[in-house]
Amino acid sequence: MRYLASNLLLFFGLVGGASAIEVQWPTSMDTTIIQGLEDYVQPVATGKIESGCFGMVREEGRRFHEGIDIRPYQVLSNGEPADYVFAAMSGKVAYVNNDTNGPYGRYIILVHDNAEIGLYSLYAHLAKIDSTLRVGDNVARGKAIAIMGHTSLPSSPIPVERAHLHFEVGLRLADSFNAWYKSRFNFKRDPNLHGLWNGQNLTGFDPTYILGKRSVNTLEVVKSLPAALAVTIRTPLAPDFVSRYPGLVQGDPKTAEGWYVEFTWHGLPKRWVALPAGNPQIPSKTFEIIAINQQYKSRMIARKILTSDGQRAGENLLQNLDILLSNSR
Repeated sequence: MRYLASNLLLFFGLVGGASAIEVQWPTSMDTTIIQGLEDYVQPVATGKIESGCFGMVREEGRRFHEGIDIRPYQVLSNGEPADYVFAAMSGKVAYVNNDTNGPYGRYIILVHDNAEIGLYSLYAHLAKIDSTLRVGDNVARGKAIAIMGHTSLPSSPIPVERAHLHFEVGLRLADSFNAWYKSRFNFKRDPNLHGLWNGQNLTGFDPTYILGKRSVNTLEVVKSLPAALAVTIRTPLAPDFVSRYPGLVQGDPKTAEGWYVEFTWHGLPKRWVALPAGNPQIPSKTFEIIAINQQYKSRMIARKILTSDGQRAGENLLQNLDILLSNSR
């Protein structure tokens, strides 16, 4: 196995390329007050600002947080937040969950297929979602879609004084996720309540790449995420991920019998190179780790992308690969 030095990582471009999608701050906060993270991030009970940010920021670096938590700007006399939640970018309603049957509480997901890459944006812990919204509805950037809240699982409530919007952006791993889940879990004990929009099928990245920008080239944002791990994959059928996000793909998927894939430290597959038949990089087994960026090794161990020895695939990388390849077996 070789090791990637940070200066060898591919960097594809900066935010805001030749084309871009317009972005709206996702709450009714007065953004002119924002000078730093402490002005808008809602921390957990520890009070540490980083605990409301993206990354290995919970439980002393042992738990991953896949979004950013935005505190309320306006609070009613009973302590409840009064902030509206807005669509950050123009798109369509992909999923609405009005139940408190998961850690996101009430949440809504939009997809932005009009962007350079079809991101999702997720808005969670909502008090109320616009009752007129239906899956498939077009939503303009800046449309009020909900009211901020603190909903979650009844067994793990969020206190009103820590109400916030959990805002998340990212990509969907597989359209075959439902079948994958059914083959891996006991539906009676662990039903898949959220279909393709189950959190296991979503891979986010730091929303600060988008927050506060007037417009962004979303494809360039994803391409610019640092590569931390490279694997090669053997598969006769291209994962549906590559057809959904062709901007991340090099080569011809139709002739590929394998893939070279670069992952971020948190498990997002950011670059795919098709390997045609006979290419010596195609592994004899399903996949092989071929490069690790030492700069991100400790974070990948904490995230369980790598095992504790930093040499082998951890449970989260194994699961993401299993989901990605679930339509190609």
